[in-house]
Amino acid sequence: MSQDQQKSTKVILKVGEKKFKAKFNNSTTAKDVLSKLPYTVNLDLYEFDYCGIIPAPLAFDEADKHNGWTNGDICLADNYFTILYAGEEQSASHTGLIKIGEVEDKNQLSEIKNLGSNIRLTVSRSV
Repeated sequence: MSQDQQKSTKVILKVGEKKFKAKFNNSTTAKDVLSKLPYTVNLDLYEFDYCGIIPAPLAFDEADKHNGWTNGDICLADNYFTILYAGEEQSASHTGLIKIGEVEDKNQLSEIKNLGSNIRLTVSRSV
């Protein structure tokens, strides 16, 4: 990860009345999402993540693509926005992910997992 990616911007992930603190890195993709705040995407529940097709393509740097994830990562996977709440142990075979951020409190991942089968997520800047 480049030094630029280590800088972070605090954001809020909001689903209904629930809010979760997260931070976005300084990647090209994260900057693109931040430039569109508030950013809303519909996500569906899967085994390890919430995943949904992004409303419009996001900028990315090919060098930011990597394999696997850490639980709590927020990634772009092709044209999908994902919040990965579990499965890091089995994630190495998943390729082409671009990490754009992470949920700050990993203890909230079980709460995130139980938000429902279809959610509407809005990302906004933390105040």
